[in-house]
This record gives sequence, structure tokens and C-alpha cells, in this order.
Amino acid sequence: MRFIVQDAQGDQVTLQIPHTNYRNTFRLAASGVALQPGAALRGTILATARKVEAVSDGGNYVEPLFGRPRRMQGEIIAADAAKNELSVEVGYPVTVRLPDTQKVAEFAVGGRVGWDNAELPTFEMRR
Repeated sequence: MRFIVQDAQGDQVTLQIPHTNYRNTFRLAASGVALQPGAALRGTILATARKVEAVSDGGNYVEPLFGRPRRMQGEIIAADAAKNELSVEVGYPVTVRLPDTQKVAEFAVGGRVGWDNAELPTFEMRR
């Protein structure tokens, strides 16, 4: 996925997601990376959930639109049982790590889930 750097300070980056109103802040997976506002990046986002819940109503979204993503919801596009992670389209693709008390097998690709983030999600750049 392509993102645009809006701001970078320390180990955090605020990214603009093209064709959306989202301006979300993430922790950088790599330290010591110098990012310039306006730079286009490709990468992945990893979130750690407190608890993942199956949902039937509502669209794909991230709350809030600006700042630290606290709540995310969307459609499951892939599952990795070995890593206990789901790939979810929330307005942009996110890999969500389930807590130890839950297993990927509880959810089906094409289903909808929502979760609260346990910590600031991580952005990992692709080179």
C-alpha cells in the first residue's frame, strides 16, 4: 500500500492514506529513519488487538480519522494461523495480531471484525 508522510517525529510517523480522509499516526518499525513530509512510502501496518470481535453492521473504518488509531473495523481478506494474525481492510490494509486468548480459526475470510488496539500500531516500510 502507498502512503504519504504528513509528519515524522522521533519513532512516530503520521501518514496520509491516499483517496481517504485518514491521517493516522504509527510507530516506526525501524529506528533512525529520516522521513520528509510529502514523501511517498510503501509499507504495511501491524496492529495488536486487545480482543477481536465478529461484527455484522457498519463499514470499514478507523477511529479517529486523525491521530492514533484506537478502534478499527473491516473485512477479513486473509488469515495466518501460524502467526495468529488476520489481514483486514479497514480503509487501508492492516495485519492484526490476535491476543493469546483467541485463535484465527474463530474467524472466516470474508467475515467482518472490529477491535481496539492494545498499543500504537506499527508501520513497517517496504524497500
